[in-house]
Amino acid sequence: MNWKKIIGILVAIAAVAFIGYTVIFANNEEEAMSVRTGKVTEETINETLNLTGMIEPGETQEVFGQGTVSDLPVAVNDTVEEGDTLISFSGVPIEANFSGTVTAVNATEGEPDTSTQTGTPAVVLADLSQLEVAIQLTKTDAPLVKADQTATLTSGDQTYSGKVSQVDPVATSTPGATGNTQLLNAVVSFDENPEDLIAGFDIDVEITTNTSENAMTIPIEALVYDENNEPFVYTVENDVIKSKPVEIGIQSATKVEVLSGLAADETVVLSPSEDVKNGITVTTQEKE
Repeated sequence: MNWKKIIGILVAIAAVAFIGYTVIFANNEEEAMSVRTGKVTEETINETLNLTGMIEPGETQEVFGQGTVSDLPVAVNDTVEEGDTLISFSGVPIEANFSGTVTAVNATEGEPDTSTQTGTPAVVLADLSQLEVAIQLTKTDAPLVKADQTATLTSGDQTYSGKVSQVDPVATSTPGATGNTQLLNAVVSFDENPEDLIAGFDIDVEITTNTSENAMTIPIEALVYDENNEPFVYTVENDVIKSKPVEIGIQSATKVEVLSGLAADETVVLSPSEDVKNGITVTTQEKE
């Protein structure tokens, strides 16, 4: 047997095996991380404030009287015209200030009226032909809301357009479980009076507090903050990660305005993991 020949063959096999292992190991080491990406786009972005409001009549008249109820010509759900008699006290009639619907009667003809003492009105008249929505603003929300801002109102699967029609100049104190809370009252009016809503129920209100047109925007999940709480993003250029500081503006529920640091159509990494670092090679999966 030629031992030299056998040893040579074994050495050759070992060399081939070593080379194969080295190639496979190197390929595994160089396998690029996969990241989800999105694009920098130019579009209009709206910043909004979401609240819950109460549907109310556009106008209400509450009647408090003194003396005996001598005449009570109305009942709940009656419609009256401006100038019609709502109730009379000892022969003195109280007239409707506007056309509307009687929503409450808390008096009885022939008996003394106690509305002034109890604080409960004898008769309530409401204008249901023009509903509005009452909202209350916290100290944080109040500076954001201004008259004439547009609003979207949602009840169930129905959506209505409107605008902020009134913001009170002074906040009021409201008692709560943990003490008094200061809230600012405001009103949102419907662009067209809804016929299928009922006063007294709540409704969701989304107010557009700021708008930026032709803005550079990124998906909100691309934004990252460093240890100094400064915003930045990871971009992908030629399959290589690069971190870029950005200056941001307003934001919607899904987008953030970028004032500087990025250009249109750049690729940004979405929801980057801790493994994403500056300078590494990646493959990309663009967000659908």
